[in-house]
Amino acid sequence: MIKSLLFDMGNVLVFYDAKRASKAFSEAVGAPEDKIWQTFFISELERSYTRGEISSEEFYKRVSERFPKKISFSTFARLWNDIFTENSEMNDLLERLKKNYPLYLISNTNDLHFTHVCKEFPIARHFVRCFPSHEVGHRKPDKSMFEHVLREIKLKPEEAVFIDDIPEFVESARQLGIHGIQFASRKALESELRKLGIRF
Repeated sequence: MIKSLLFDMGNVLVFYDAKRASKAFSEAVGAPEDKIWQTFFISELERSYTRGEISSEEFYKRVSERFPKKISFSTFARLWNDIFTENSEMNDLLERLKKNYPLYLISNTNDLHFTHVCKEFPIARHFVRCFPSHEVGHRKPDKSMFEHVLREIKLKPEEAVFIDDIPEFVESARQLGIHGIQFASRKALESELRKLGIRF
């Protein structure tokens, strides 16, 4: 018996283009885009930030030390956040789903990004509770992330469906016994939900 749906955020509910930020930061701080990418998006420093181990201000300070030109924190935050667009076709599906199931958000994100998305887009209103990685202290595909959420919402794994665009994250959830769906499009998602007997 499925009792709840767990949604990823990035490239499911909002689209993001981190390369856009790499280009903007490259011009602002005078460093090559590949160095920006390595420092901001695939570094251990970035992983620490998304686990909430360092603050936004500390992340800004530590990345700023690596580049020749300095920018203000407000400029940093603006460029850092200017990567999102809403997947608007998901809004009414979430409206329909939440009439029958409590919805929860599970996202690998950080304080600046999460605050910005919740302010600029209406998606957060659909969820009973959000579990951003910087507050939980774990990142997908770490099973601790899913275990934490299941404990908090008091559900057995087989009572939940997890929807994410990244196969590795979906597989991690499945290994715990959670029903997993890899997101490709709204139409495909609706088909997979129907197979599980989800009402909407």
